[in-house]
Amino acid sequence: MGKAPARKRLKTMANANSNFFPNFIWAVPKSFADPLSNCRFEQGDTLYENQSAYSLPWSEVRQTPGHAIQVLSPQKGVAAKSPGQDDSAFAENWQQEVVFDLHDLKASLSSTITTTEGRLYTLLWQGDLKILDPAEPAPPVPLQAGALKKLLPQAAKKMQTELLPDSTQIQFFLPCDLAAGLYRDKYLNVKKKLEEEFDFDMKLEAAGSLGGGLPFLPTVHTAVFTLRNTTAEQVEKALQDVLYRPSANRKGGSRFRLKTHGLLI
Repeated sequence: MGKAPARKRLKTMANANSNFFPNFIWAVPKSFADPLSNCRFEQGDTLYENQSAYSLPWSEVRQTPGHAIQVLSPQKGVAAKSPGQDDSAFAENWQQEVVFDLHDLKASLSSTITTTEGRLYTLLWQGDLKILDPAEPAPPVPLQAGALKKLLPQAAKKMQTELLPDSTQIQFFLPCDLAAGLYRDKYLNVKKKLEEEFDFDMKLEAAGSLGGGLPFLPTVHTAVFTLRNTTAEQVEKALQDVLYRPSANRKGGSRFRLKTHGLLI
């Protein structure tokens, strides 16, 4: 079939093409993808509550409203796992100690805080300084993108009710973590492939509280591709081309299973 011009609309990702992650109360630059995906902030990391502070010299930053964090420890090291490779590494780091200076910029006040990486992550995410109080309950480890795969049928049913797609259109639902390398790269590769071959719309829906008792990480989304003028077979073939890399020595037929990556409806 001829290649149609791709038309894409982004929903929750209005800020995704900026330099900052969406869904955080603090301004967290995209350069902090690895610390977010590993839940490990290290010595030298500096974060500001407000975006404008990142473009100012320290002398002017100190006159702006809001807070700043300068991490003192742990020392910088090489992560044992690639971002998004091991959910257990994230959960382990969530409990680890981190020490940082917390600055109230305009008030010229600062204090040294010893807490956990998980409490620091939660502060950046939700913005409530009370989470640094050790008397407050420790925040549970949020769900990660791997858990979203199991909930895709539930997510798809909910989203289809809200989006009301044309019954002649094809939809593909893909778990995505905008900070975790493996999930982010898979999403970008799929998006690029579909752009090359189909006419489609795309929305990124934050996973939010889809998991019920536990929320998902704020970086976790469902990428929803709505494709027109095609068939499920054509879409699956295109996705296999980008998602499946058989071993050079493998014999027999393809072992590609699209459901191990996402949900095609």
